[in-house]
Amino acid sequence: MNKVELGKLFSSEYLNYPSDDQKKIREFIRYFMENGFDGLIGKNTNSNNVHPQNPNFINIVAYAHKYKLWHYHIGIPEYVKSKSNSYSTSEYVLHYQLFSAQHIRIVDMSSHNPFSLPSEDYLK
Repeated sequence: MNKVELGKLFSSEYLNYPSDDQKKIREFIRYFMENGFDGLIGKNTNSNNVHPQNPNFINIVAYAHKYKLWHYHIGIPEYVKSKSNSYSTSEYVLHYQLFSAQHIRIVDMSSHNPFSLPSEDYLK
């Protein structure tokens, strides 16, 4: 069985999210625990996947790598099909640490635009 942890700050903030958002997060957790990453609807990607011309490219890549940060397009407020139709994106992403293919820690949720990584306070 796959394992999902919740970061301390995320756990407390989650309680203040709208019920529809909480439901989508619970559905993601349940899905991951049963299926892992196979067949997810939303785009799931390493957070070090930054455009090389980003002025903070080196710092972002190093930070994402150090803390094993990934993000998943959770479908909030809704999914939008990519032009290639191979995945869907959404305005909001769920940030998580990938410890192994069977073990993650969800640490934050934020808008994808502008994209920002969770601070170290969220990684506990």
